Amino acid sequence: MRVCFYGTDEEITRVCERPVLAVLGPRHAQPVLAFELFNVRVTADPYGAVFRLAADLSEVWERGERD
Repeated sequence: MRVCFYGTDEEITRVCERPVLAVLGPRHAQPVLAFELFNVRVTADPYGAVFRLAADLSEVWERGERD
């Protein structure tokens, strides 16, 4: 899955520093999903105010969970 995050330099740096992102799910679904970022690319807004991080996400599975 391909995603984009928009934010300041500090916010984008925080996302890039974490190898795995946790996404909270709805109450009746799986409560937390973990994703690993790869193919990360960061570009700057021409006006310099906002950065855009584009990356692919791959769901992280625990051992034996994909049976």
